[in-house]
Amino acid sequence: MSTPLRRAVKLLPIVALPLAEIYVITLVGGAIGAGETFLLILAGIAVGSLVIRYEGRRVLNRLRALGERAQREGQSDPAVIAAQGKEATKAAADAGVVILGGVLLIIPGFISDALGLLCVLPFTRPLVRRLIGTVVAAKVASSTRLSGMTRQARIHRPDGKIIQGEVIDPDPRRDDEPPPPPRPLP
Repeated sequence: MSTPLRRAVKLLPIVALPLAEIYVITLVGGAIGAGETFLLILAGIAVGSLVIRYEGRRVLNRLRALGERAQREGQSDPAVIAAQGKEATKAAADAGVVILGGVLLIIPGFISDALGLLCVLPFTRPLVRRLIGTVVAAKVASSTRLSGMTRQARIHRPDGKIIQGEVIDPDPRRDDEPPPPPRPLP
């Protein structure tokens, strides 16, 4: 796909969602009236604000309790430390999904409210968390940052054979770091 077309495809949801929200708000307003529609939108904003406030406190308390428990127990067993890390990661991921749901609830509109409710409800949250995790993992895997750690190489042997392979840079440097000084020859 060409670059301008790729940009247009990425911008499509940003343009389409507000248009779809306006269309749905118009439909709901025509069905129940403008005043009731406005009150429903305000209710969504209020619920989203409460969700963010409540979840922010809850996740901080949960992560603090996990940290205190780990400190109190003073575990040195790697399996226990890994289990505690997984529990903390799951707690943080759940909090992120719920806060995303709260933000979606704050955004005026019924489509964003429906998506926000999917993030907030306890029985749909694990599905949303897995979906987001899968999307993020795919993005990270295809990232140019990670692909810069490997490069294709060909080795020409004296007998004429060519060995193709991949060189993995054990110490990839960031783009903003200066190159390392050259090493003197032995």
